[in-house]
Amino acid sequence: MSLRLRTGLLSFLLATSLIGPAPLAAAAPPPSAEQIIQVTGQALITSTTASARQAALDNAIRSAVEQVLGAYVQSSSSLKTTDEFEKFQQQLMKRSDGFGRVVQVLAENQNNNTYTVSVRVAVARPTLEHELKAFLARKGDPRIIVAIPEQILRRPTPDPAAETEIQRALITAGYRVVDLKQAEKNNVRDVVRGTVSAQGLQELATRYQADLLITGEAFAEEYGNVLGQRAYTARLELKVIDLATAQIIFSDAFTGTGMSATDSVAGKTALQNVAKVAAPNLPKALLTWLSGSGQAASRTFSVRLSGVPSFKVFSETLASLRNTQGVHAALSRQYDAAGTLVEVEFDGSPEDLAVALEDLGLKVTGLSAGEISVSY
Repeated sequence: MSLRLRTGLLSFLLATSLIGPAPLAAAAPPPSAEQIIQVTGQALITSTTASARQAALDNAIRSAVEQVLGAYVQSSSSLKTTDEFEKFQQQLMKRSDGFGRVVQVLAENQNNNTYTVSVRVAVARPTLEHELKAFLARKGDPRIIVAIPEQILRRPTPDPAAETEIQRALITAGYRVVDLKQAEKNNVRDVVRGTVSAQGLQELATRYQADLLITGEAFAEEYGNVLGQRAYTARLELKVIDLATAQIIFSDAFTGTGMSATDSVAGKTALQNVAKVAAPNLPKALLTWLSGSGQAASRTFSVRLSGVPSFKVFSETLASLRNTQGVHAALSRQYDAAGTLVEVEFDGSPEDLAVALEDLGLKVTGLSAGEISVSY
């Protein structure tokens, strides 16, 4: 799988490989491309009032950019970020004036040695998101299957509303959603309705050349009339699975409602609305997986080895791999006539691990966001 982001990769993630100081285009983006944030900025008065006022405005712009960035990656005590990503954020904030501009000053005052401004800032979301996406480009460009079985209780479901909304959000965000034919979609939904084994997930990955599966269950149920409209409530249980390792990287449940003059439209609207509630949680989950940060284990890659001359050589390779910088664990999952499989916990990108494997004398024959094929 190619690891280059497609032209036009879009609206939620991040930036040119650790950001050089190249200037941004001077022209302001169109209003539709901006998000207006109301913030407060402060600065100490160390020389003139005018310079303190400008410093307070700059502080407000940085705060607004941080808020928009936080919509994608919200740091907390429960979320670790890699040193590389922290460095990226610091570089980004140094250029915050290129992503935002003050469009309205609401209030300003001087209190002792502090100058404070309350302003509205227009943040150029596409420019900021382009920076974020370029950062992820070095981490891999996963192919994603979205298959969410859903139903409107006691009524037929004409087509998948929640699944469609999640797909739309991912595509809008620039992710590569696997385009399945209707029969293939039905097949995948049937698979995920049952108990999916690790082997079954790997078969999905192989068959559709995919890296991640977004699945779960969605249903909508009537709860009465509201102002002459049919009212439905919906629940969406959503999880994201790394197909190479069967590791669940995100799991949560959401609720929503919908109303319409007819039952079928009200049920579909409720399913679509609950998916809209869930979709904003996916960027951080995918970023965490791509960057190898978070509370869970480091990002795990499947390494398939072919042409292994002997078990002794295989054991020596494992030992060398475990001593490689950035590798936290290398576990043998399969060694037989059918092939050899190793799961590797690694801090870097797929390309970084591929280079490390070649440094061990192996030949890389295949590469995706979650799996690397090598031969002796």
